[in-house]
Amino acid sequence: MKKLAKLYILVVLLFVALFVAANLLFASSVKKSNESSNILMNRAVDGIREKYKMSTIRYDYIDPISSVGIQKIIDSYMEENRAAFEKDYGKRAFPDEVSYISISHGSGADSASLLNTDSNREKVWAFYGSDETTLIGFVVFRYKDENSKELQLLLNVCLAIAFIIAIAICIYISKAVLRPFEKLSDYPVKLSKNEITEKLPETKNRLFGRFIWGVNMLSDNIQNKQKKVDELSRDHMTMLTTIAHGIKTPVANIKLYADAISTGLYQENGEVNKSDAEIAGKISKNADDITDIVKDLIDKASGTVVDFEPNVQSFYLKELVDFLEEEYSNRLNVLNIPYVFEMNHNAMVKSDKSGICRILSQIMDNAIKYGNGEGITVNLSKEEDGYYFVIRNKGKVLSEKELPYIFNSFWRGSNAEKTGGNGIGLFESRKIAQSLYGDIYVKANEDENEMEFDIYIPDSI
Repeated sequence: MKKLAKLYILVVLLFVALFVAANLLFASSVKKSNESSNILMNRAVDGIREKYKMSTIRYDYIDPISSVGIQKIIDSYMEENRAAFEKDYGKRAFPDEVSYISISHGSGADSASLLNTDSNREKVWAFYGSDETTLIGFVVFRYKDENSKELQLLLNVCLAIAFIIAIAICIYISKAVLRPFEKLSDYPVKLSKNEITEKLPETKNRLFGRFIWGVNMLSDNIQNKQKKVDELSRDHMTMLTTIAHGIKTPVANIKLYADAISTGLYQENGEVNKSDAEIAGKISKNADDITDIVKDLIDKASGTVVDFEPNVQSFYLKELVDFLEEEYSNRLNVLNIPYVFEMNHNAMVKSDKSGICRILSQIMDNAIKYGNGEGITVNLSKEEDGYYFVIRNKGKVLSEKELPYIFNSFWRGSNAEKTGGNGIGLFESRKIAQSLYGDIYVKANEDENEMEFDIYIPDSI
C-alpha cells in the first residue's frame, strides 16, 4: 500500500509540475508575442510619420493630405516593409490590418473622440501632424483575436482531463495488477517455507492466468518431491531401526561375554587372567562404541527430517489470525466445515512467525483430514507465561494408549487407515515448537468426540 501511495503522489506531483510549466510557457509565449508586436508597431508608426513628413514637404503644404491619403501612405509603407518586419519580429507580430482614423481640430461638440473597441487585439497609436505637436488622428493596428485566455483555459482543461485519466489508470493498475500480484507474490515465499498446502485459486484475470498455472505446477512438483523425500526418510529410518534392533542383541551378548571373561568366569580355577581381562575390557568398550554409533545415527536421521532454523522477529497476534483466515477460510467454506478463529487480544509476539505458521498449518490440515466436518475452533491467547494456541476439531479420537506415540516420526494412528500421509507432520510440528523453546500437548475428549492440540510458545526467546 505504501508503494501505491508513492505512485499516486508521484503522478500528482508530475501533473502539478506539468501544469505549472505549461502555464508559465504559455504566459511567456504571449508576453514575448506582445513585446514583439509593440516593437513592430512603434517602428511602423515612426516610419509612417517619416513618410508622411516627406509627402507634406513635397506638396509644400502643412498637413494637406486627407485621411484617404494617409491611409494610402500607411498601406504602402506596411506592404513595402512586410518582409523585413516578419523576418525581424515573426509573422504573428505583423498586424492583419492597419487603419487610420482622423479627428477634427477644435473643442467641445465640434471635436471628435475615439474610443477603443472591446477587442484586446486592437492597438491604438496617436498620430501627430508635421509640427509633431498637433494630434491629427490615430493609427489602429488590428490583430486576429487569438483568444489567448480561452486557449489557456482549454490547455488547463486538457491537462485536468489527462490528470483524471492518469489517476484512473493508476487506480485500475493498482486494483487489477499490483494488489493481486502483491497477494500472489507472497505465495512462493510461503510455499518455500512449507506454510501452504492449498493451490492458488483460479481467477478471471487474464494477466495472471499463466503465472497461477505455473505456480500451481510448482506446488504440485514440490509436494510430490516432498512426499518422496518423506517416504525415503521413512524407509531410511526403518532400515536404521532394523539395523539397531539387529545389532542390539549381538552387541549385548558380546558385552556379556566380555564381562564374563574379565571376571574369570571361564577359568578353571575361577581366577582372573589379567591379559584376558584387558582384552575383554577393550571388547566391552568397542561394544559400547557400536551402541553409541547406532544411537547417534538414529538421532541424526530423525533430525534431518525437520529442516527448520528459528528466525525470531516481532509481530502481532492478529497476523496469525489473518494467516488462518487467508489460508483456510475459503477451503473450510467449500467443505462446509464450521470454524471459529479467535484471540483474546492483539498482543505483540516475539518469536518465529514462519515456524508458528508451519505448526498451525500442519495441525489445521490434520483437523480437516481426520475430523468429521462438524467444526474446528482455533483460539489464540496471551497468558502470563507465554502464548497458547488451542486447536479443537470434531472427529474420531485416539485412545489413551495411542496418545503417547502421536508425536513420533512416521507414526500413524488408528484413525488414519483411509487417509493419506507419512506420519511426519506432528513430529515436525513438535520439533519446531521445541526449537522455539515451547511444546505441543494433545488431549482426547471422548465424550464430545473432540481432539485438542495445545501449542505453547514462551513469551520471549
